[in-house]
Amino acid sequence: MSSSPPLTVLPAILLRLPPDDPAGVVRAAAVCKSWLRVLADPAFAGRYRALHPSAPVLGFLHNQSHLHVARFVLTSPSRPSPAAAADHHRRHAHDCRHGRALFFDYGSLASFIVWDPTTGAVHKIPEVPDVLTQPAVVCAAAAAGCDHGGCGGGGHFIVAFAGVQNIPEDYYFDAHACFWASDTREWSVHINIHLDHGRYRLADRPAALVGDALYFVGTSGFLLRYRYGLLRRVGRNILAAGVREAEVLSVIEPPQGNKRLGTVFAMAAEDGGLGLASMSKNSSRLYLWAMETETAGVAGDDGRWVQSRIVDLNTLLPAGGNPGSRPCLSGVGEDGSVIFVSTDDGVFTVELESSNVKKVCGEMGNKVDLVLPFMSFYTHSLLLKLASGKSAAATVGNQ
Repeated sequence: MSSSPPLTVLPAILLRLPPDDPAGVVRAAAVCKSWLRVLADPAFAGRYRALHPSAPVLGFLHNQSHLHVARFVLTSPSRPSPAAAADHHRRHAHDCRHGRALFFDYGSLASFIVWDPTTGAVHKIPEVPDVLTQPAVVCAAAAAGCDHGGCGGGGHFIVAFAGVQNIPEDYYFDAHACFWASDTREWSVHINIHLDHGRYRLADRPAALVGDALYFVGTSGFLLRYRYGLLRRVGRNILAAGVREAEVLSVIEPPQGNKRLGTVFAMAAEDGGLGLASMSKNSSRLYLWAMETETAGVAGDDGRWVQSRIVDLNTLLPAGGNPGSRPCLSGVGEDGSVIFVSTDDGVFTVELESSNVKKVCGEMGNKVDLVLPFMSFYTHSLLLKLASGKSAAATVGNQ
């Protein structure tokens, strides 16, 4: 008969519970009262978060356009809730961040919705003007420095929208942006700026959150920067606050001399600033860029793109059955630490710091153009529930 480890070393052992397996906390808490006491200690939750500072990938969303289905693919050993493994029929996934996913529902709701995979809750967004085509969802306290340990599960959120209006007969091109906040249930002031020409079109790719700004990706590699955090601080009367519309919404040009960037994703750089990841369809090389600024401030005010790294994915990914097939850059983690690559053999994650590669999904019939990672501190949130006296077992769907 095996015996439990000594109580003196038990906390150190439990701290090694994998953050991408929330059910591990439930199983450990059910072993005996001494294990439960360790896990329910409020100090233990803080130590666990310090040891595992990055949100793990628990799954990803991708759109199956030919089936009109947005599919949630689980990559962790346990699912956060029964709803987290569901297919979303007649829905198109646009974004996934801070424990929430954003869809457009083509069914009975006929609107943008925010879905919480840990609870299954769905929140309908009020009617959105047609000119606003690209959405992004963020924690309502992200710009104020939220650590996102408790995000999801009913917390407030913001859905920001951007779009480019093109009226060819008038040679008229404008960029627009505004946001809706669940805590105030109000729209922000609508911001629009004039664009010099018509090559600015937004791509169907997720925006990147860096600081208090969202960076929407354009088809030619440009970025549309929307400082929603600044707008949230100053309120609706931006003129009284001395803020110009161009300070809130502006264009950042792509790296110079690189006309064929291929697939581009905006991302957080290693230093926490603004970055880009790009890959050509005819290449297996991933190019990483960072925005360097001469003075402290929001990326793009006085910055320039610097190529920080080139990663040859052929040296990292396992050899596939089709030697002539090239990998496809399909997604970027919300903290910029991991990228998703699709091949004929499945979907892989590549950790940029360690170069560790993990196959997270098998063959899916063809390459996946767009992956929306679901990253969450869900295991840490279960520890917080235990510390508050709540049952963690009831919140893990497959227990």
